[in-house]
Amino acid sequence: MSTPLDDLINLAEHLDRVPEPWARSMATRLNRFVSGETGDVAAALDLKSPRGKRAWRTVSQVAARNAALRETAAKFFPALKPKQQAEELAAALRRYAASAWRADRQKQTCPYRASDLHAALWLILTGVDHALSAQRIRKILVTR
Repeated sequence: MSTPLDDLINLAEHLDRVPEPWARSMATRLNRFVSGETGDVAAALDLKSPRGKRAWRTVSQVAARNAALRETAAKFFPALKPKQQAEELAAALRRYAASAWRADRQKQTCPYRASDLHAALWLILTGVDHALSAQRIRKILVTR
């Protein structure tokens, strides 16, 4: 039976043989940890954030939330300009956050059909658990 360290060594060796650049990059990072260059897995994988910067997990969650905001605005408010989309979306988020979200936040899967606005709002709030202002949403909608 192999140990977790054996599994990491095997994974690094396997990735070394994969011709894709991303695989070699990951093998190099894993080898930093396996060789003892660093005892911190996050540092070995380049997942450490400098002081004062957002953690990689937060950056990923915010990016997913922003993509969901853009998608929701395009799907449910397509005829409106970005400022109006932001106002409508902010109002919908505020209403949902103050009502059904209180019970829905505990659910592991979305309780709504995918075509429902509430499903989109649920997805947005599961990424980052607070409603945003119309001004912030507008900034997200107009920047990519």
